Amino acid sequence: MRKIKVLIILAAIPLPLFAYLDPGSGSMLFSAVIGIVATLFFVIKGFLFKIIDLPAYIAGAGRKRDKKRQLVFFSEGPQYWNVFMPVINELVKKGISCTYLSSKENDPGLKYENDLVETKFIGEGNKAMFFMNTLEADLCVATTPGLDVLQLKRSKGVKKYCHITHSSGGVSGYFVYGLDYYDIVLTGGNADKEFIEFIEKKRNVQKKNVFQAGCTYLDVLRQKLNEMPDETQISDKKTILVSPTWGTHGLLKKHGKEILSNLVGSGKYRIIVRPHPQSYISEKKMLDELQNMFNDSADLVWDNAPDGLVSMRKADIMISDFSGIVFDFIFLFQKTVITFKAQYDRKGKDSMDYDRDPWNIRTLDVIGKTCEEKDLQNITEIVDELVTSKIDEKMIGSLRIDMDCAPGKAGENCADIIVDTLKKMEQS
Repeated sequence: MRKIKVLIILAAIPLPLFAYLDPGSGSMLFSAVIGIVATLFFVIKGFLFKIIDLPAYIAGAGRKRDKKRQLVFFSEGPQYWNVFMPVINELVKKGISCTYLSSKENDPGLKYENDLVETKFIGEGNKAMFFMNTLEADLCVATTPGLDVLQLKRSKGVKKYCHITHSSGGVSGYFVYGLDYYDIVLTGGNADKEFIEFIEKKRNVQKKNVFQAGCTYLDVLRQKLNEMPDETQISDKKTILVSPTWGTHGLLKKHGKEILSNLVGSGKYRIIVRPHPQSYISEKKMLDELQNMFNDSADLVWDNAPDGLVSMRKADIMISDFSGIVFDFIFLFQKTVITFKAQYDRKGKDSMDYDRDPWNIRTLDVIGKTCEEKDLQNITEIVDELVTSKIDEKMIGSLRIDMDCAPGKAGENCADIIVDTLKKMEQS
């Protein structure tokens, strides 16, 4: 409002009139007036939009600020339901009530039916953030990194915030300060705990309670896998799953055309291409171009299913970069992975403050073969060499301690920690 008043005053100042203005002065004066008018227009426009939108935010979010909740789960969409579901199931068994909030209407968690669980769609984008930033609860559990750094702010009405990890590749790839302002973190295992504690010491931020609980969504995938019918594949061709991360350093973005051309051109394999879900949003043009070049056929299919379980089950080997799905593949199937990690960039990530490569990057060297750009031309020979190999069971056991420490028990462990936290909060 102060800016508007200043600009109005400036625009209203009477300018002295002269019989003659030289072209230079006239041009400067004209530009100044146009600048003031344009600035005034955009300031008023932005101010009016805020006034118009505010009632919509309040109405859309429901604004039940007078309702104090004890335990809240916040989900950004359907892809995170597998993370929360095992925890909520265990809480229900214990008779603990909770609220599940989601910013996506198609979130399957919103259809969860139990008297102990309240579910609510809180709108998308700014509406969801407005709701969360005015939330009142004892404990809020979320997968969202960047609390109090990005859009999700600490509400004055929430006593504690708990982060639950949602990738078996760990938290080192979060944007900088991803977990600094959480009170509690539930990790998949020892690797994330060590990483978080190192970052806390390095940045001299307040220590949080970090628990090694296990990887909840992997337990969901394990259960789904056990329930899937056997499908015997009769084919003389091995199946390759190409499943990288998204972004400027992702494999499809950097080398998609070359790597798919080499694989398809060999005629040796069945190929499944599974881009990261975010690629369909942030890299649509790039994906459209690749899909036009490499259409679905008998030997190549594109997979955009909600989870990659079916494709991982079919695959004999995976080609990726440093995507979290690499570790899903090895924990669930113990199969080898060919990775391109050279393009990994720490800038802007929490790992830039780490004293060595993070766990996920170090691990790539022991679960298969790490390649460089020069290896793209020989990718078929590399696949031929490794396609039938598997990772040693002892190695898998060691990796589980790091990131999947409680197979089948992660939901129960998380629920126990949450219940214990709520009890201590009541007593304090």
